[in-house]
Amino acid sequence: MNRATRIALAAITALPMALACAQWAGAEGRKDEATATPDLVDRFYRGRAVIAAAANATGGVAALRGLNGLSYELAGPIFNDVQGYSASRIGNPASDGRQRLRNLIDWSGSRFSQTVVQSAESGYGSAFATIWAGGTLYSPRWVPRDYGQQDNAPSPFLPGGAVMVSSRWLPPVILKRALQNQRSVYWVAEGSIDGEPTDIVDFTFDDVTRFRLHVSRGKRLIRRVETIAPDPIVADDVTIADFGGDQIAGGLHFPQQIKAKRRGFVNQDFALAAIAVNPVFEAREFAPPEGFARIPAASPQLVTTQVSGRVYEVSGLAGGTYQVPFVVMADFVVAYEAPLGIAQTRQVIAEIRKVAPGKPIKYVVVSHFHADHAGGIGAYAEEGVTVLSAAENQPVLQTYARANRPQSQGQEGIKNSVAIKFEPVPAKGMIITDAAGGKLEIVGFARNSHVEQMFALYDPQSGVFMGADHFIQAVTWNPTFAATARWISQHGGAKLLLGTHNRSITRDAFLRLAKQPHPATLWPLALPAA
Repeated sequence: MNRATRIALAAITALPMALACAQWAGAEGRKDEATATPDLVDRFYRGRAVIAAAANATGGVAALRGLNGLSYELAGPIFNDVQGYSASRIGNPASDGRQRLRNLIDWSGSRFSQTVVQSAESGYGSAFATIWAGGTLYSPRWVPRDYGQQDNAPSPFLPGGAVMVSSRWLPPVILKRALQNQRSVYWVAEGSIDGEPTDIVDFTFDDVTRFRLHVSRGKRLIRRVETIAPDPIVADDVTIADFGGDQIAGGLHFPQQIKAKRRGFVNQDFALAAIAVNPVFEAREFAPPEGFARIPAASPQLVTTQVSGRVYEVSGLAGGTYQVPFVVMADFVVAYEAPLGIAQTRQVIAEIRKVAPGKPIKYVVVSHFHADHAGGIGAYAEEGVTVLSAAENQPVLQTYARANRPQSQGQEGIKNSVAIKFEPVPAKGMIITDAAGGKLEIVGFARNSHVEQMFALYDPQSGVFMGADHFIQAVTWNPTFAATARWISQHGGAKLLLGTHNRSITRDAFLRLAKQPHPATLWPLALPAA
């Protein structure tokens, strides 16, 4: 590189924002003279000019760069089709309840806390937190009033981590990152939102996330944010957040309302409130709540355990938060659930083959259509395994298989060649019989409070009941749990309950729990004071 080139590059790198605006004006002149399509340099300078104007309108560059701490709350209704009540609602989401979040982000102290309270219209209520401080991750749960602890946990401040996800809808945070990464800024086009002209600008938020911003040409405020996000229906999709209203906190502009969309449908409609810029945080805000019991650490490693007789369980999925059972019968294996994504389900299949290397996996029983229970069905489709589930679930399970959850395993786009072998299960359930006459029972829970149809798998030989969302320790007691308790009480041979979301619980302990008084909902649970 010669001396002239080095000087030119240094000059470009040192350009202040004001010069970027001037250069953009000059680039516009060149565009008019040469072509209607701006070249790469023109787009670069114009994008920087838009970001500079938006930064000034939002509070100023100095204020944005001085943003070192933030606390705020989001609350409002949520709408979910892939986690909703009926598979027929896919593409037509209905209200699923309400959610409330409180986020504390301490950039200067490298601390993060998010508390989530949600209440589904089905009666499922939960409250939990994710807290990271000093390299330790705490996971409190309000229903059992306990917490998990993971030492040397990955930082939420890493690219694509919890801090980015929790702050991706806050214009001051977005603009601060855009200023830091302004070499990645790129003007895309002119547009409009609700009749208001906008400039559309792309930039790289971090190493794994790219944002598209729609900045109003009048007030120069961000009105929309778009980003790529994984979706179990269409593989990768664009999440859109539209901002409404305007409020000022700590000298910075924030929206009053955030409406998030997925696949063209609103899935969250939140009001933004209780904003504090650069607050004085207390140490207790980044620690487990007082009086909560610490639970033994779950192993993040995949472990297969023989639970009882021919029933086995694979634990350690998703950092120890999911368990998947399977049953080794005389001449084949029956698996229960295909959770999360294809990569995790491939791990389960590998574990099954270690235990029963000479037996084919003949069936996988899918309890219901929710993506966290069926998102990995493509792995079983690859193996030619017959899927047993409710008839109404077949279209969405086929869609999951074709989407193949690329965010989990790096595949790109829809895989139309993938097809599942499907056998519908009647609402009351069915019996699976092996060559030796051994039987497994698929138990139907129709019209329960969680979904239209949910199946459990019961092994009468060992007395093990394998459930999905039939019981979750971290969720408020609800009619689905009560229906499960009635079934257990009526079947004396059922000795042990396995759950996708929690470890096993004995029959006696479960029935004692069923008799205890339970809160109907956790909404609105008072969050820790700021």
